Amino acid sequence: MNNVIELSEYKNFSIKKDHNQNENLDLTSEQIKKLENLRDNIEKLLNTATAVHGEPLGVGLAAGRYAAMKLYQMHGRAETMAFFDSCIQTVEISEDISVK
Repeated sequence: MNNVIELSEYKNFSIKKDHNQNENLDLTSEQIKKLENLRDNIEKLLNTATAVHGEPLGVGLAAGRYAAMKLYQMHGRAETMAFFDSCIQTVEISEDISVK
């Protein structure tokens, strides 16, 4: 499940009042590595919070809510929904592979 973030489709949208500054970015391998490390570290923090509090549902809901709200603000509804659908598809594929 480490490939949930589709970096090839990464876009930088400003949260400023002027949303007309949308542009595609080509990420360098260094930038990709930085984003992968950030993702991995945040997943570790969420796993730690789950273990400490014993509330996987609460941690999942809080993380999902934060992600949904921020992604919607930066990328809009369609891209946010597509991202979450891609995440769910990744889990489903992972489960199908592990069952066989």
